[in-house]
Amino acid sequence: MRRTIIRRAWRSVATALTAMTLVVIIGSSPVQAQSGKYKESPLLAEQVKAGKLPAVDARLPENPLVVPVIEKTGEYGGTWRRAFLGPADANNYVRIVFDALFRFSPDGTKIEPKIAAGAEASPDYKVWTITLRKGSRWSDGEPFTADDILFWYKDVLLVKELTPSLPSWIKNADGTAAKVEKIDDITVRFTYNEPATLFLTAVANQDGSDRSYAMFLPAHYLKKFHPGYTPKEDVDRMAQAAGFKNWTELFATRTAPPENPERPTMAAWAPVTRVSDPVFTLRRNPYYVGVDPAGNQLPYLDEVRFTYFADVQALNLAAIAGDFDMQERHILMTNYPVFKDQEKNGKYHVITWPGFGGSDAVVAFNLTYAADPVIGKLMAIRDFRIALSLAINRDQIKESAFLGLGEARQSVPAPWHPNFPGQEWAVKYTEFNPAEANKMLDALGLTKRDSQGIRLMENGKPVTIEMSVVPAFGAWPDVAQLVAKDWEGVGIKAVVQIRERALHFSMRDANQLMTEVWNDNSTAFPFTGNSQVDPRNYPILTLGPLFTAWLNSKGKEGVEPIPPIKRIMELVDTARRVGPDGQAKAAQEIFRIWADEVFEIGTVGLTPMIQGVVVINAKFHNVPLTMGNDWPLRSPGNARTEQFFFASH
Repeated sequence: MRRTIIRRAWRSVATALTAMTLVVIIGSSPVQAQSGKYKESPLLAEQVKAGKLPAVDARLPENPLVVPVIEKTGEYGGTWRRAFLGPADANNYVRIVFDALFRFSPDGTKIEPKIAAGAEASPDYKVWTITLRKGSRWSDGEPFTADDILFWYKDVLLVKELTPSLPSWIKNADGTAAKVEKIDDITVRFTYNEPATLFLTAVANQDGSDRSYAMFLPAHYLKKFHPGYTPKEDVDRMAQAAGFKNWTELFATRTAPPENPERPTMAAWAPVTRVSDPVFTLRRNPYYVGVDPAGNQLPYLDEVRFTYFADVQALNLAAIAGDFDMQERHILMTNYPVFKDQEKNGKYHVITWPGFGGSDAVVAFNLTYAADPVIGKLMAIRDFRIALSLAINRDQIKESAFLGLGEARQSVPAPWHPNFPGQEWAVKYTEFNPAEANKMLDALGLTKRDSQGIRLMENGKPVTIEMSVVPAFGAWPDVAQLVAKDWEGVGIKAVVQIRERALHFSMRDANQLMTEVWNDNSTAFPFTGNSQVDPRNYPILTLGPLFTAWLNSKGKEGVEPIPPIKRIMELVDTARRVGPDGQAKAAQEIFRIWADEVFEIGTVGLTPMIQGVVVINAKFHNVPLTMGNDWPLRSPGNARTEQFFFASH
């Protein structure tokens, strides 16, 4: 029964995405609010009456964002109760607010204007012009203009102390930055040397996620922390007083809303506490640019409150008890039957959101691991990785860790997606064949074994692979233990190391991880965002941090990428200059290479394990029943969270 319920949700979305082509909506929503008749939250109306805020018409731009509602016009008030796992879980905030100039639609097939009013491309796609909403304001009431984008470009992106290497989406083929110009207060022009067909797809991901710099920053606030505008000795003094080594560290923290509630934002809710606090609270932004079709300023909800939990299991127990109003992040799919059983109490209901494919638990290899050159050399050998893939009993993993759901598959897109390379590649090297695995390992010269049956390397040491696991979004520790058992069956020892997320990430950056268990969450978007197939992106899984160092230093540091990785980068660059058909063709070749080289070993995919089990308070409304669910979509941010509300009856 439980499989039927989940698969029904998959099929409905799969049908919608069968001929998926990303559509860019250049202008504003066709739905229009009633001009001059805007309404607002009673809490804000009280502040207007007390003279603490301008009237709602004066707070909104001339052409506000009109947000369609899923079910019906909402009611004002209430606090959305959620959970988070501490400071390293800052992307929990990012996903809720999706504070970007453009954002993805709920089904993930369209890019819509959000903070921006629209965009226009030249016929050759080399020039993109973004238009902002006239009269937009930051959460502190200051004007939001083209100067805020130019500040990001000139004073952050082009300042090496803040941006040591340019992100790939803003670079020309020769490595230089695209030209960004202010045309007037609400118009900014981006000019590339080559066509940039995926420009808006990239812009939709420039929202400050992973503590990066968003492409629009509150210049009026941040200039006081920047030596380009404030004497450097003053900035250095502020940094020292705040306990930072230099001004760049101070600037980075002052730029991140979850770490600095004083930093103005354009999101529907602005932080009033910090992500390091036990309760991380967001409060409605009185200057938010959005309204519903009836002219009610959004958001409907007064606050979003994240309560800290020390571990995932405690968080899930609280969710089962009905302590949250809408939570999908960190909800374990293995608890799905319990949630469904508790639905009968009437406190909440449970839905599932599928992803776009990939594998929901992969073992990613570090091809540039250097701490132990001998094991590093082994992991860089394709046949070694193929052998380890063949040694895994995915049927057992599917039954034990995935409730019997999903399919054994590698990290390639879902069959209904245009990027799908074909079933042959989806299942490549996924058969359970320990005999072939043993034969391949023998052929690599790993024929000698110790008294425990573990194969010995050329230096006489046992082949030992550490798998670093963050117990965050799925039953990854269980998957890792099952993989370790299977590998031991062919003479490879695996040590499963459970780590806190921030430590895991820092070790990844420092080239200290051998392998890691995570999910592949970017198969629908291999050309933008943080797609893990391209070492020029950051952050990605531990494909080869020294490849990234080599690319960023133009060959002065690190390790030169191997030919298959270079070919993937060529295909990414090609896709950024061509239309949808050419992009799909390039993506299919990328995923054929990805599966053939086994840079990641996929286990089981096509399940709602990764933030796809959604627990919703019975009184909480306007949440889509089916939705595209992926990190580049910032799910649930693409559900247009500002139109969520509580029904009073």
